[in-house]
Amino acid sequence: MTEGTGDWKTRSFWLDHRDYEPGTRLDGDEQADVVIVGGGYTGLWSAICLKDADPSIDVVVLEQKVVGYGASGRNGGFAMTIVGRNIHQLAKMVGDEQATATYLAMHGAIDEIERFAAAEGIDADIWHSGNVTVSNGPEQDIRIHQDVEAAERMGLPFEFLEHDQVLEYVHSETFRIGHFEPQALILDPAALARGLREAALARGVRIYEFTPVDEIETVGGRRVEARTPFGTVHADRAVVATNAYAHSIPELRRFIFTIYAYIVLTEPLTPEQWERVRWQTRCGIEDKRVMVHFSRPTADGRILWGGRDSPFMPDGPNPRHDRNQHLFNRLEETFRWTFPQLDDVAIDRGWAGPVCGTVDCIASVNWLKGDRILYALGYAGHGVGPSRLVGQIVRDMLLTEGTDLTALPFVAKKPVPLPPGKVLRKLMLDTSHKVLIGVDEHPDRADQGLAKLALKILQ
Repeated sequence: MTEGTGDWKTRSFWLDHRDYEPGTRLDGDEQADVVIVGGGYTGLWSAICLKDADPSIDVVVLEQKVVGYGASGRNGGFAMTIVGRNIHQLAKMVGDEQATATYLAMHGAIDEIERFAAAEGIDADIWHSGNVTVSNGPEQDIRIHQDVEAAERMGLPFEFLEHDQVLEYVHSETFRIGHFEPQALILDPAALARGLREAALARGVRIYEFTPVDEIETVGGRRVEARTPFGTVHADRAVVATNAYAHSIPELRRFIFTIYAYIVLTEPLTPEQWERVRWQTRCGIEDKRVMVHFSRPTADGRILWGGRDSPFMPDGPNPRHDRNQHLFNRLEETFRWTFPQLDDVAIDRGWAGPVCGTVDCIASVNWLKGDRILYALGYAGHGVGPSRLVGQIVRDMLLTEGTDLTALPFVAKKPVPLPPGKVLRKLMLDTSHKVLIGVDEHPDRADQGLAKLALKILQ
């Protein structure tokens, strides 16, 4: 397969395991009211929300590969209410009132994803599973209690779980305590992206795949041009919805960075093997490491296991980072440690995808240049749920003076800048990554040096 035509099928299990026929590329110049760059969740939800608000709006979506090629087709398939690192941290950053408003908006967004998929006939194996967050050590116990205390203070539906209660959801003796949050889905992420594509097309959105955008520029302060090798889209407004691929835009690179999330997937388990882990509710699982593990069953009976390392990539998204056997091996190591009773279950494959990181782990929506180019990106690994809400925020910012949604931290909180210059930026991110991995791998040394400072900031 050549790069740009068939290689997208190899990027993840999700992109490969169902048939998909890509659309055509742009052919010549076109006019539009809004041009959206990026055919992932953010771009597609934005297009749908705009058309639902005003069917007369002419919207074009440009995607460099195929719909869902980036993070939207490679993630773990969790749609959660998480904004920031967790509810405790969100409240620390923006206060209880804003944290509560954000949670309630996200609670609604999860419901809307489920309802929309049902109404549009999108078959994405959506399961309203809830999510169990677990502790693997004393330092993680503290973070569980912090979340539960914050949720109780704000009246949010988090249920504290003792050890035996955690084991009622899934059996692993490494899990100590946890909390359960019912408002979470697991799903097939690529199938959702492709379903959103069909919903957008049905509303009259023009979507062009295999159409990379080389440049977006404001012309005369009144129009924008999205220039591609195959033609230019002239529009009133543009939306940059490329997430980690916005690395190429210097103004955005000031506060975003690229990390890679790695995932391994088992072969399908037999009924007897499933009985050993007693995972009947099919809930999603995250742990309370700083660099989290996440896990969930798939519709065809596999276990997906991801997280752990998430290294910083200073050159931005690059297909050469999509496979790393050393990191796959490290994931298998913690999978075996967590579920020793599944020692006869083989790892079938692994993959990775670029994640758009931000210092505070909160996505940002705002104007890039004047009032013609809007950006929406930076989910820090939890984009499946918030992207629906961000699509509504994009709609409101393009069509109204402001709403309750545009008052949320995605817009109201300014992104935290990174150090200027490539060398300082790389030094800060590499050092931070090394320290955070050290906190997870050697919690007994967490009272030493930079690790102590990192824990103070995180807690």
